[in-house]
Amino acid sequence: MLSTRRRLLASSIICSLAVAGWADIAAAQTGGDAAEVGEIVVTGSRIRRDTFNAPQPLSVVTAEAIRESGNTSIGDILLEQPNINPATNSQNSSGTLFLAGQTRADIRGIGPTRTLVLMDGRRLPFSDASSPAVDLNTIPSLMVERIETIAGGASAVYGSEAISGVVNFIMKKEQDGLELDVQAGIAEEGDGEEFRSGFNWGSKFMDGRLNVLIGGEYAKQDKVMQKDRDWAYPGLRRDTTKTPQTIIPNSRSNNSPYAVFQLTGGALGTARSVALDVRDPTKVVRLSAACSTPTVQPDCQDEALNYSTVYNALQGKSDRAVLRTYVDYRITENWKTFLDATYVKAGGYGVFVPAFSSAPGGGTMPVVLRGDNAFLNGAGATAAALRAEWAAAGKPFTQASTAQVGKIWQEFGGRDVKTEREQARVAGGFEGKFQTFGRDVNVDGYAQYSELSGTTISYNVPNVARVQQATDAVVVNGRVVCRSAAAQAAGCVPWDLVNGPSREAILWSNATSATDQKVKQTVAGLNFATNLFDLPAGPVGIAFGAEYRKEESRFVQDALGASGALFFNAIGTRAGEYNVKDAYGEVRIPILRGVPFAEELSVELAGRVSDYSTIGGADQYRLHVEWAPVKDVRFRLTEATAVRAPNIVELFSPQSRNFTTAAIDPCDKDVFRTASAAQQAARRATCAAAIPGWNPATFVSNFGTGRSSLPLLQGGNPNLEPERAHTYEYGVVIQPRWLPGFQASADFFKYNITDQVGTIAINTLLQNLCYDSATAYGSNPFCTQIQRDPTGTNGGAVPGGVVQVTLINQNVSSVKVEGWDYSMSYGFHTEDVFGQDFGDLSLRVDATWMYRFAVQGLPGQPYVQAANTMNNGTPEWKGNASARWSYDRFSFTWSTLYVGSMISNSAFTPGAITRYKTGDYFRHDARVTWRVNEQTTVRAGVVNLFDRHPPAIPDNSIYTGTATGSSQYDNRGRFFFVGAGMNF
Repeated sequence: MLSTRRRLLASSIICSLAVAGWADIAAAQTGGDAAEVGEIVVTGSRIRRDTFNAPQPLSVVTAEAIRESGNTSIGDILLEQPNINPATNSQNSSGTLFLAGQTRADIRGIGPTRTLVLMDGRRLPFSDASSPAVDLNTIPSLMVERIETIAGGASAVYGSEAISGVVNFIMKKEQDGLELDVQAGIAEEGDGEEFRSGFNWGSKFMDGRLNVLIGGEYAKQDKVMQKDRDWAYPGLRRDTTKTPQTIIPNSRSNNSPYAVFQLTGGALGTARSVALDVRDPTKVVRLSAACSTPTVQPDCQDEALNYSTVYNALQGKSDRAVLRTYVDYRITENWKTFLDATYVKAGGYGVFVPAFSSAPGGGTMPVVLRGDNAFLNGAGATAAALRAEWAAAGKPFTQASTAQVGKIWQEFGGRDVKTEREQARVAGGFEGKFQTFGRDVNVDGYAQYSELSGTTISYNVPNVARVQQATDAVVVNGRVVCRSAAAQAAGCVPWDLVNGPSREAILWSNATSATDQKVKQTVAGLNFATNLFDLPAGPVGIAFGAEYRKEESRFVQDALGASGALFFNAIGTRAGEYNVKDAYGEVRIPILRGVPFAEELSVELAGRVSDYSTIGGADQYRLHVEWAPVKDVRFRLTEATAVRAPNIVELFSPQSRNFTTAAIDPCDKDVFRTASAAQQAARRATCAAAIPGWNPATFVSNFGTGRSSLPLLQGGNPNLEPERAHTYEYGVVIQPRWLPGFQASADFFKYNITDQVGTIAINTLLQNLCYDSATAYGSNPFCTQIQRDPTGTNGGAVPGGVVQVTLINQNVSSVKVEGWDYSMSYGFHTEDVFGQDFGDLSLRVDATWMYRFAVQGLPGQPYVQAANTMNNGTPEWKGNASARWSYDRFSFTWSTLYVGSMISNSAFTPGAITRYKTGDYFRHDARVTWRVNEQTTVRAGVVNLFDRHPPAIPDNSIYTGTATGSSQYDNRGRFFFVGAGMNF
């Protein structure tokens, strides 16, 4: 008979285990005998069975792996699994307005909103009202027994959001005594400190009928700045003036540079731009031609300018405290009740560039200096030098004479965002077993309620109108005042652009913006499982049940921020609710067992019907076939459909202001020049119709590479339909009896997803659907979403510039994903192989080959391949290998994470430059554990032992921001950690 631990190991292997850490594999293979494992419920099905018969490939991360990993975030551990793709985590969430400090799971890179997160088979509530998904940091990692991941459609079993798969956290339910754990780590550069401490205490009372478990943990993480890493600062830049494009190494900026105070355009013209040197603000310098053009050139590298990369964070700052209590009471031998309650308090800190005004173009906060400005005409050498430049441009010192200001408004300080969230969740229910018609029927029921409240405070978001009023300073009756009488009456304090503002001017122009959010979830479910009758090959097992769920969400921005008056996204109020009623059923039919060419043959069917208050009815199914011709080989096949109902944000968000830097204007002269003949022919008609007096050889747009961001008007759509998916999985598992301890598996996967909720890609709208379309401009509905400013005086910055583009949520896109998951492991006692006991050795390799990730932006359009590109951070190959040696009380683990080379940017021509591809990435980690005695275990390790940094990607947020690639690689560099666990 196999021991409990051996059976658990074998079941995990059979289910195509993709372990993120292998801390307990050797121990599992060498553990002593124990009681047999009975029938249990495994992730992916509610039918009770032995764990050999999990219906889909199952990945497992153990409690030991979590402890020994050195990570304080569960999300970082999951990311090491080949089937998990980059998502929001500590390396990129600091660049978001509301998600700082969060970590989310994303199976196959299809999106965190399409990955369902469960705790003990019950869905977890959303962790944010601005972007519904589950923050994994709300789960107390020290109380996790294991994490099970199913990659594949599981909506028939669990309902909406399970399109790409399920992550199920199996929690500890009991413990004898007190356990303490503490861990600390720091990057080699002396920053990025991490700390986690926690406890678990458990005991039984009332003759063992009452079981109590209480646990909690506190964790914090400090930031890492881009300027503190030589490999990341100042950065790289693409030379967009060349075809094919090349790279400017050691570039001072990946976007437009600004100055303490910069004048360009207007009175100074395009050939004469000046700035106050950021190194010495009293010094006036003449900017180079590359930094003086209407469009800042890629080779603009003037040292006098300020570059935004100095403000970027490679890792954010966050903290969290989690407390969980679990209690169960056994009423009889077959019936018990339980209560599971969790409280979380989490904080995150977003790091942003201070407010800025671009020159030319103005951007979100356009500011001009007029010839009669009081400080320009005031005392001091700096003012005199600026007047000399002004006069050299041939412009008078009058109100009508102007120059645009380009400036990072560092006087306000960074636009940091402080996020705080509190979440409480309580689940109560019962589990039991009764007999009917001579059959055991397992039943469980529960009710769960959770509530999240949170706030964000965005600091140093200037009031745009007040900045414009304060900087327009004039002399009246010998006193410097703001030109506007209304501003004077409101207390306007003049801002000295030449010599620096007073504290009072900063305070009058500065502002903060706050948001409040509330998320509620109510769930109730009832489940039954039994064996109907016996066939020659075994019992026919069924499971069925029903579930009710209600989601409520409200997100409110303060009135000033919602008005659009600030240098900030005007979001307003997002609120709504919906409910869904579900019923499901599963059946497992064993057809053959123990006959020639059919050691086992079984079929499973599952179905779910749902009734949503928003989208109406929806249904999904799953078909699974398993065939073992011999004991050594097992084949499995699964076909399933899945749905994802649109969430509250997608449905009910009001239209609000957002921005993008990715948009390119098809009518711009440089873009037009590189277009095909057919595109140019179409644009000669459409651009001329959109822009009065348009000239393809001279028109310079207000947005594009190196220019201001493009304003967007985005929002929800209550008429959305559900997303739908059809998934397939075919696999084989090999366990040769002639090689004990060896297991291998290979599984093909395929996803066809349609009606994905999103917005039309901005450049698809601008190019394909509007300006390159054969439809006449005036009758093209897509062109009406693009608002241009004919005169350049109403927000367009230049005549014909775009004021904003309207993009609301629609069921617009489709995705096709295909690939293979591979897994291989071998573990043995050295004494069995070498004849002498040197301990135990276990080896493991897991890999995912995802050769297709094709995206269709709109129905009828061709699919665009995104796999193996940095467009969505999806490598074609990703793998993890591990070797673990255990001897007596000591263990050593070496693990290697592999991310295959990806195309860095489609603008590059293969072979033209060395950085056309990212190159293969290997990260090596070494960890040791020593059991001091029965009560104490210590651990230590080095993550990223060889200090491998991310690939150098020009003009891509590989290091910072919200790009998916920024969480694909390790930004910290070599990282050391130590920890200890104690039991009493």
